[in-house]
Amino acid sequence: MAATDAPEHARGDAFPRALTILRYRGVPIRLHVSWVLIAGLVLWVFWVRFSVLLAPYGTAIVVLSAALLAVVFFASIIAHELGHAVASLDRGIGVAGITLFLLGGVTESHREAERARDEALIVGAGPLVSLALAAAFGLAHALAPGTTPYGAVTGYAAWLNLLLAVFNVIPAYPLDGGRLLRAVLWGLTGDAHRGTRWAARVGQAFAAMLLLGGLNGLLGGPVPATDGPLRWLVVLLAANGVWGLLIGFFLLRSATDAHRRATARATLAAHDLSEVMGTPPPTLPADLPLRLAAERLAERPSLLWPVGGATLVGGVRLRDVEGPLAAGSGELPVSAFAHRPGDVAVDVAVPLDRALDRMLDAPGQMLIVTRGGAPVGLLTPSLVGGLLR
Repeated sequence: MAATDAPEHARGDAFPRALTILRYRGVPIRLHVSWVLIAGLVLWVFWVRFSVLLAPYGTAIVVLSAALLAVVFFASIIAHELGHAVASLDRGIGVAGITLFLLGGVTESHREAERARDEALIVGAGPLVSLALAAAFGLAHALAPGTTPYGAVTGYAAWLNLLLAVFNVIPAYPLDGGRLLRAVLWGLTGDAHRGTRWAARVGQAFAAMLLLGGLNGLLGGPVPATDGPLRWLVVLLAANGVWGLLIGFFLLRSATDAHRRATARATLAAHDLSEVMGTPPPTLPADLPLRLAAERLAERPSLLWPVGGATLVGGVRLRDVEGPLAAGSGELPVSAFAHRPGDVAVDVAVPLDRALDRMLDAPGQMLIVTRGGAPVGLLTPSLVGGLLR
């Protein structure tokens, strides 16, 4: 499955009931509770196939081979998602996590790529990893072909990785292919939001086909009598049954959400930060003792206050200083407890939709707007929400 493209869904909170099993380059790799269902189904399917293919080797070997292939299969999905994650990290885009769930795997990024080329490279990395694994397992199978446990596991692993790559490059958002289509449209039009909307429409159409095909399979609907592409398409879609319905529903919801977000972000992109920002609280001197700063912060406790002078050195809220005050740090300068400018500030020239990416990860989801390094405004969720209403 493709990496999610929406910052508001990309801070590791899309799958709250997930268990972290390991980390790579600081990225948590997690198992959602729903993964148990697909893990059991996959293991059963492999056992059924191997119970015929490997029958001469006995039940123990059949079970062990099925379990090994299941592990290889899910490891391959993780490797696919790591392709996305590593490509993102190499381009300075943080990754909140990789999660395996009922319908596959997803990589959650902190923000979108800022260039179509980077988007294409990040998205394309996943299928390339799957193709490389398919080739590696195919070569391993070719070295010792036959209906042996080794041959069965390596052969199926090669085909599964090939299918994983092929399925994901279908140009239906939010699959990798849909995001590659988005990157191409973005590059051609110069408008990321328009590319997202068009790719999302293709994703909605593909999801509708899966839903209709799955429903046709469950109800035993008609199949075209003549041979040809239409007949094979109907047969393929109908064969998925319940699985097609589940994947179709997930893709339809994801594509619809992406279209909605792209429309909202296009609205934001049409405005300047200076049109939306509110008046910031008075700037706190960097050397102001923390106890005195707390008194001022209590006047407007929910806001992010600028710290510094002519140049911003940070931002602070009342909740940020309550702990240090209780610990006896009241005489230390407030600047020692302020968030860094890189975490709380955005230049007034930054496009509003890009500022939104920054705001979602900022303390209290607020940003201090600066001009020439000096604080001139404050961006809050209520101000952005008012623009979208």
